[in-house]
Amino acid sequence: MCQKYHVILLSDEIHGDLVRDNVKYTPAFSVSEALRDNIISLVSPTKTFNVAALHAATVIIPDENLRYIVNRGLNSDELAEPNLLAIPATIAAYTEGFSWLHELLVIINRNFNYAEKEITNNLEDVKIVSGPATYLLWLDVSKVSSNSQELADYIRKETGLIVSPGSIYRGNGNKFLRLNLASPISMVEDGIKRLISGIKKYSKNS
Repeated sequence: MCQKYHVILLSDEIHGDLVRDNVKYTPAFSVSEALRDNIISLVSPTKTFNVAALHAATVIIPDENLRYIVNRGLNSDELAEPNLLAIPATIAAYTEGFSWLHELLVIINRNFNYAEKEITNNLEDVKIVSGPATYLLWLDVSKVSSNSQELADYIRKETGLIVSPGSIYRGNGNKFLRLNLASPISMVEDGIKRLISGIKKYSKNS
């Protein structure tokens, strides 16, 4: 379809290293050799290695003409100039960070298993939105509230737990909450208890 209608596939693979148990990361470039010239792939160490402050990212474009166009667009606003630490830090992360990443994935998967079990057992009106990767837990709270910002504010006020309202992403975001599980299990356990308590109180008072 991309070739037939001259469509460029932009593949954001920033969470590609953070796959769940028994999930294999499939880069867009591995899908079809014939499609390579229609693909732009975006990767970065920022999510995986928690180095967002470096502002380091890579745009992979096999097609020479398309790469020239994108390169001109990026450089016209000086967006493609990395800071002093960005390149060496990226190289270090991808060449020396495997053991650390392996340990991280064990922790994240354990946290997800715990959070999903507790939420399923204690919040029947909240639906877990399962995904193949990332450390961010998405929750469908549409049966609890039609205003995710209001719900997030209530949870914070009542329990001290800060969750992200899906409304900031527009569209149907008001149906969702987002919770970061890239933390020690003790913090996740405490956070999930607060989440459950906050949502139950909100539902009771609504």
